[in-house]
Amino acid sequence: MRTMEGECDVLIVGGGLAGLAVALNLPAQWRIVVLGKSTLDVAASNKAQGGIAAVMDPGDHTDKHIRDTLIAGAGLCDATAVAHIIQAAPQAIDWLRRYPIDFTMTEAAQLHLTREGGHSHRRIVHAADKTGHAITSVLQAQLRARPNVAIHEHVLCVDALLAQDADGRPVCQGMWAIDAKSGQAHVFLAGSTVLATGGLGQLFPCTTNPTGATGDGVAIAWRAGCRISNLEFIQFHPTALCLPNAPSFLISEAVRGEGGLLLNQAGHRFMPDYDARAELAPRDIVARAIHAEMHKQNGLPVWLDISHRGADFIETHFPMIRQTCQEHGLDMTRAPIPVAPAAHYACGGVKTDLGGRTDVAGLYAVGEVADTGLHGANRLASNSLLECVVVGRNCAREIRDFRRTVPTHGAIAGMNGSKSVERVEPVARAPLPTLEDIRRLMGRHLGILRSAPAIHEALAGLRSWRRQLAPVAANPETPALLALRNQLDCAWLIAACANQRQESRGLHALVEYPETLPDAHDSTVPPDYAMWRGQAIRSSKGNGLAA
Repeated sequence: MRTMEGECDVLIVGGGLAGLAVALNLPAQWRIVVLGKSTLDVAASNKAQGGIAAVMDPGDHTDKHIRDTLIAGAGLCDATAVAHIIQAAPQAIDWLRRYPIDFTMTEAAQLHLTREGGHSHRRIVHAADKTGHAITSVLQAQLRARPNVAIHEHVLCVDALLAQDADGRPVCQGMWAIDAKSGQAHVFLAGSTVLATGGLGQLFPCTTNPTGATGDGVAIAWRAGCRISNLEFIQFHPTALCLPNAPSFLISEAVRGEGGLLLNQAGHRFMPDYDARAELAPRDIVARAIHAEMHKQNGLPVWLDISHRGADFIETHFPMIRQTCQEHGLDMTRAPIPVAPAAHYACGGVKTDLGGRTDVAGLYAVGEVADTGLHGANRLASNSLLECVVVGRNCAREIRDFRRTVPTHGAIAGMNGSKSVERVEPVARAPLPTLEDIRRLMGRHLGILRSAPAIHEALAGLRSWRRQLAPVAANPETPALLALRNQLDCAWLIAACANQRQESRGLHALVEYPETLPDAHDSTVPPDYAMWRGQAIRSSKGNGLAA
């Protein structure tokens, strides 16, 4: 049987910047529970190098930042979302500066601003080349010091706990989860539940993402009754360290922003051949150019060279990158760095508004797991941490203003998943897929350059694996199988979104359809209502979605 973890006002799944922004903006007297799949510091936010995009220079303007975002998003951004988030950027920086975060400053004691690809102006607030760690380490310490916050780490969330409202629509009242070490199942009841679970890069063979980034939040929200949109737009960061037998390591966009040049194996600077903006073109363009160059040179990486800026400049601006390169026998002050694209960021996700509200009452999504409309078909560099802070704070305000009643122990009997799940023995069949199997399939069929037949093949393979897993996935004593269910569901959702888009737009490049259609439309996968207590839920509008 599951053990009861009590009730809380707000349950937050994930401890990266988006989850922290929610938690630290909630009332100090509220009971808050934060769950981490690993330790809280294992988050993409913690690994972020570049910074936070914000108009802080008098010579810059929010209209320019908005324009740059819309251009990068290839026609698919929500203009209202873009304007709201970018106009709120200075206030987001002001909020962060209330904490002792060691941002890089100029000699005049002003915030130092760097530049990244796709930006027409210097507007990236940063802490050398370890901005994410500088921010999240301070905010996590603040969170741990709060007596009203309980933190549970090494917890795998499995499914939302759902009740029905008067119209028969789902209402989230918490989460059931598994202790990743012991396999013990737990119930977390909450007035409001926030998914801040991050990305899904670990579904691909080469990624800059932390180990737990396998799309759990996307899968959980979809099964609970949420729409998933634009998930085909997986951003491959153009420049990840590429060495044999070495893990992928992000080489910040700011290296190119500060003058780094991309060279092929022959030493030719190739980016001007592809785009007039050269190394400062948006990420989708740079990643495809590198992919094309690597194809010409039999898969060998390209070179990123900033050695001409000198050792003192590099040590001042990129100390962590230099140190990591040195650990692998590379001296970036004297020689170029071998780089290749790696899966980095999901531009789509759980459909939300600017307060993090999803289609399911009481369930919110913030950060990379969500699709607010800011990123469109291609995220502009350093807009992601900005979105985490702005929407995270909006979400906290939304939850404060519309405080929901905390469910009690007695209410759980009416929820899905409230009964002990009997152990289901595996049916004799082919071996279940592994995460490595999923990675190989995704890398082969849903990488930087795609084809319609390959997408169809991916859908068929993932559908078969999901059916194969179904008889055993409901066993609460097997965390690995429940994690695999999330991985397969999320991978299938990526392929399902890709299958809807018969054009090349932003990060989705399709061999059969190289042109971009004149009108941009979201790809949307409707909720999997069959997963909710085995029956469909219908609304008065007939589409099953909360207004």
